Amino acid sequence: MSYHRTGRHTAPPRRRSMLRLLLPGITALVLGTALQGCFIVRPFAGADVNIAQLQKAREATVLQVRLNGARRLSDRMANGDPVENADMTFSFSEALLNKAASQLDSTNGWLDSLTSYSIKSIRVKLYNGSAIATIAMTAHSHQYNVKVNVLMDCLLAFSVDSGAFSATLEPFNVVPNVKAKGITAALEGIIQDVVTAKLSTISDNLPPIRFPVDFTNQFPVQASSVRIRTGLNMNISTPAHTLQYSLELKEVLIFKERLFVAMNVKHAGVAK
Repeated sequence: MSYHRTGRHTAPPRRRSMLRLLLPGITALVLGTALQGCFIVRPFAGADVNIAQLQKAREATVLQVRLNGARRLSDRMANGDPVENADMTFSFSEALLNKAASQLDSTNGWLDSLTSYSIKSIRVKLYNGSAIATIAMTAHSHQYNVKVNVLMDCLLAFSVDSGAFSATLEPFNVVPNVKAKGITAALEGIIQDVVTAKLSTISDNLPPIRFPVDFTNQFPVQASSVRIRTGLNMNISTPAHTLQYSLELKEVLIFKERLFVAMNVKHAGVAK
């Protein structure tokens, strides 16, 4: 044991080396204690799932959705009711759906006061029984200053409202990839889960995809006059008028690369 001139006790070189080795561990322990709540929650939130596993899970989910849709389509085609059994039928190509969906490219919005989002692109794919839109987007948590790049898979739900044919996006799968730096990196899993949970309700914020088709129709009927001289002697005159009608959605059948829409006449009458 050695002493400085001040009389203080000084650790030998070997002990000082051990202290230097233990210091990072002690610091980490203190930091871990400060963030204890986060690290308790994280294992239940999926911290140990890597990106490759998330991607495989996403593929499995999409395949299951496609399988369920194909089964429903098979049951519909086997029930004996011809698909043409409607007042009017329409067919839309996959290319038209993608053109309509592109109107949401570069759309920006807010999930809440602290989380904004930006849609980079939307790609619609038609399968037998299902229409799936894959959205590439970025969500930004302003609270933590962290951006989350996201692939979000959505089912398209088609409807006709006031004559407009549109589709709403219903998310069923969200795969985030968050990257953070510094101390925030220790919390990136938590932030990822928070943002993902908020994205699951994004359908409430997204505008519907509107197709360039109007199913509220009217057309003019020209005035006419008919003279009858056989049996009865009369003249029948019909003034010019406008015939109006609207259509209601009977069913939507989704085939590979083609969307089949059946409509029935809902209202028909002469405009006053």
